[in-house]
Amino acid sequence: MVQEGITYDDAILERFIPVDYDELTEELATTGANPEMLARFAELLRVHYHERFHHLLVGLKRAYRPFDPDSEYVTLQRYSDTEYREMEERFLAEAAKLANHANFEALTQESLNAAVNETSPYGVEVSVDLGAFGAMQLFFRGSSLRREQKRTARSLYLKKELIATPVYRRLLMVFRLGSERRIYLKLFKEIPASDLEMLFPNTKVKIAFIDKIKLAVTGGGGTIGGAMTLVGKLASSLDPMALLGALGAFAAILWRQVSAVFSHRVKYMARLAQNLYFYNLDNNAGVLSHLVAMAEAEECKEALLAYAFLLRSGSGMTLEALDGAIEAYIGSRFDVAIDFEIADAAGKLKALGLVTEEEGRLHAVGMDAALEILQRGATPLSEYATIGATNRKGA
Repeated sequence: MVQEGITYDDAILERFIPVDYDELTEELATTGANPEMLARFAELLRVHYHERFHHLLVGLKRAYRPFDPDSEYVTLQRYSDTEYREMEERFLAEAAKLANHANFEALTQESLNAAVNETSPYGVEVSVDLGAFGAMQLFFRGSSLRREQKRTARSLYLKKELIATPVYRRLLMVFRLGSERRIYLKLFKEIPASDLEMLFPNTKVKIAFIDKIKLAVTGGGGTIGGAMTLVGKLASSLDPMALLGALGAFAAILWRQVSAVFSHRVKYMARLAQNLYFYNLDNNAGVLSHLVAMAEAEECKEALLAYAFLLRSGSGMTLEALDGAIEAYIGSRFDVAIDFEIADAAGKLKALGLVTEEEGRLHAVGMDAALEILQRGATPLSEYATIGATNRKGA
């Protein structure tokens, strides 16, 4: 499947299901025995998870409040360094759990190191000090490839070649700088793996090696020429005005070369700012809302797919058979390969009372019974009620 020039990388299987929930519901309903009832089931399932994740969002925002860089509220709450560290650990753990619910994968240190040591395909070379962060977590979702025709050194820049650039469809950053108490949340889209370092707040722009050569050739030539002219004037005249004129001309040449270097740097910074402007999706507390919506959709899709296929089977299915059937369906119908999280999906349905298990086979309860279960509600909300509650003194 191709979107905006980007193709999902089938060589990297993820839990993420890159299909809209409403479209998935419509597709499943066309093959079911009762499309209207399945559509109703899907809507009730969405209501159920929306309520659960609303409580989660309220708790997460409460937990994030002491660390929010954008907060406009005054507060009577005061915390010691020890209390801040404990609250930070709890919040980072909950943020990681939320990312997991949204089917994000943690970016390994090895992948991060490889990315920051790679030259950007845009020609921008930057460096970042990873040791400046007091805490940092990175997560990605939707490993893809962007294929472009580019001139490369291998062809001596004479002809274009097809270049595949790894891209993260979504990238989540959670970090704290040094000993600060603020925690920053950043959500980006369509980030080339080689451009990861451009997203860090302490990025330093460097001049590319080829551009250093260009500046050395043009700047060096001009400066040497100016110096030769000055020496000639000094050798041929002792007139003070002539000497001042020669010195002024030489200073102008030096300033022009220095300005060229700074002008080149400004162009790089403008490109960096442009990339960040178009890549950014959300920041800080807004990221929590964004992630909760993503997690809610993923939970709904997993439960809907598992229930629909079990209902269709009639005689029940083993976990392995159900997993294979769902992955095959997504692959054939939507042309994308996934690693469906079958154990998690089955666990959701069991917790809701929508499936039973007999002799290693899962069976879906009838649609009438399933609708009744969802209409009356089946999952307690207590698991989310205490998130962030201990941020208040005396709690």
